[in-house]
Amino acid sequence: MPGREEALPFGLRLVGPPPAPRPGEAFGIVIARNEALRLGAAIRHARRLGVGPIILIDNLSTDATREVALAHSRVHVVEALGSFADSNFGIDWVNALLHRFAHGHWVLMFDADEMLVFPGSDSPGALPRLCAHLDGLGAEGLLTFMLDMFPREPLHATHYAPGQELLDAAPWFEPPQLRQEREPDFPHIATYGGIRERLFFPETIPTRPGRFLHQKLYNAGWRLPALRQAAWYAGLAPRRSPNLTKLPLVRWREGMAFRSAHALTPLALTAEQPSGILLHFKFLQDFHARVLDAVARGAHYNGSAEYRRYLAALKRNPDFTLFGPRSLRYAGPEQLAALGLLRDTPAWAAARRLETAGTEPALAVEPG
Repeated sequence: MPGREEALPFGLRLVGPPPAPRPGEAFGIVIARNEALRLGAAIRHARRLGVGPIILIDNLSTDATREVALAHSRVHVVEALGSFADSNFGIDWVNALLHRFAHGHWVLMFDADEMLVFPGSDSPGALPRLCAHLDGLGAEGLLTFMLDMFPREPLHATHYAPGQELLDAAPWFEPPQLRQEREPDFPHIATYGGIRERLFFPETIPTRPGRFLHQKLYNAGWRLPALRQAAWYAGLAPRRSPNLTKLPLVRWREGMAFRSAHALTPLALTAEQPSGILLHFKFLQDFHARVLDAVARGAHYNGSAEYRRYLAALKRNPDFTLFGPRSLRYAGPEQLAALGLLRDTPAWAAARRLETAGTEPALAVEPG
């Protein structure tokens, strides 16, 4: 393990001792800027899953983000004083820190507004067991998509407080109609659809007549090599809603690197493995303020174009709410599996039954 005196790249600075994951222990990493409201709940969830040391990359927070993080044991703060946009939206920082500290460990990369769930994840300490199961299959990652969670009331009327569970404030979701499109980078798929597309990006829905014709014409031109290679032609591509695909859980090794929050270098996945979902808690009472900040700084992808859409919707309706007749109250991973959103497998289900029955050999306890 490198000593803390070794300089980190990109001007990153470790505050305090370096993380020291134990053999076989899962490692967590999260980028945050002014996330004091949600961060504590996200860390608690990661710990319930069984994550060990967690690196918090603090990008110029002016609230209590750092204090919230350091209130938890084995959370290690790294200061990132540079530009979020210039660091490939934080991905350069993540790769550098994982290469320094996480080789050979399973890594959970999460945002402060995300909570990973998977079949059996409501059992404390489920993540190390899932990682062991994936190891046995020869898999190096867990494929997920983001599922937006929201409150019943208008967003500005939500009263979530630090220390609360996020699901207490935003327990609702809309079962999404999803589609996948081919992408050049691994995992070679982008997932689109869901309530954000329906409410904020309706023109991107493929069944809309204008969108369907636009895509057909663009695809016809794409078949011509001269157009396919022209940057100006790429700018004519039909707009897309936010990509929901993520691979937040990976077994880190030499040569591995995230390309973005949605893609990374190729790794092994198998048809026999379960899937996961990232419950996404973007929509709380601070949504308007965070959107205004994102638009003002232009720090997100494509000059924060996604956030400009959110701002336009909030201006049209200050009492904006995502709740509607399709909304369901979250009841756990089994519910998501029953809806066809989460994939379980016979082998993973059998491993969980074995654990519940207590028939696995007991681990030897070393004398203290």
